[in-house]
Amino acid sequence: MKNQKLKLWTGIGVATLLASGTVVADDRDQEGHGQMMQADAHGGEGGEKYTEEAGEGGEHHGGEGGELHGGEGGESHGGEDGEKHAATPGPAFSYFAAGGKGGEGGEGGEGGEGGEGAGTVSAVTSDGAYVAMLTMMQGHLMEARELIKSGDVADGRPHLTHPWIELYPMVEAGLEHRGQKALGEHLEELAEDAGQVQNWGDINQSFRNAWVAIEQAIQAVGDEGQNEKTVSRVTLALAKKAVMEYDEALDDGRFVAVHEYQDGRGFVLAARDYLDSHKKVLQQRNKEAWRHAVKALDELQSAWPGLNPPTQPVMSVSDLYSAQARLELALAPYLY
Repeated sequence: MKNQKLKLWTGIGVATLLASGTVVADDRDQEGHGQMMQADAHGGEGGEKYTEEAGEGGEHHGGEGGELHGGEGGESHGGEDGEKHAATPGPAFSYFAAGGKGGEGGEGGEGGEGGEGAGTVSAVTSDGAYVAMLTMMQGHLMEARELIKSGDVADGRPHLTHPWIELYPMVEAGLEHRGQKALGEHLEELAEDAGQVQNWGDINQSFRNAWVAIEQAIQAVGDEGQNEKTVSRVTLALAKKAVMEYDEALDDGRFVAVHEYQDGRGFVLAARDYLDSHKKVLQQRNKEAWRHAVKALDELQSAWPGLNPPTQPVMSVSDLYSAQARLELALAPYLY
């Protein structure tokens, strides 16, 4: 199901583009994009502010405790019993490949195409990879919550299990390193409860507990771990994973894997929420780059018009990879 992919920029390529001025988007007024997106701005479908008080949910493909589709990093495979298995970071985490300070990737690491070196990413040494893994959990929970609240409970249940089954094995050492062991208990409880969910009330408390624990785990990195470079890399990792899921959902120009489409939507919602929550930090550094980044993410997010895939894609895979490249270029001023 892999569709054609455009070659994304590397460190040298971006430097060249920046020097030539091609990173600057059109000069249309972007005033509306400079404001933080509020709860009702998430993708249009039941978009509510995903804070701890909202009580969000998670995910897992293939039914209650069923099969996995490769994990968020790509290599986590589950059995029928839904137990978690060891996972390694995949291409989406190439932005954090070892080589720079704190394992954040050195030159060329930020835009790393194809994921070279992604296997060397560590949630212990890289604050960015650690935060990206946790924020991907939130993306799963966002999508699950909207599906269940919309009445699509059957599709929402599996999404509640993925944070525990797919992502926790990758981030577990990072959580222990930062004294955040409690998160695992909440994610496991949420996954175990998922199969019995009939309506939102059945899962609200377990969901809330897991969401709050994720937020606390993210805050464990402190301000230094969420500077403009880390924020940009986390946003890019989420966007890249979203595009990869969209690509996987399509075959011969038609959506054939609903859960992959939904995964991608959850990740782009999480990218939006995370970027907006760091608006102040990014605007202080470069207001123009912020405007272009918000516009680029708006464009990328438009590929997911609803909770479930449309009959025909509103954006081709090649166009979506181009949109991802534009987001990378827009965030480049924060990376160099």
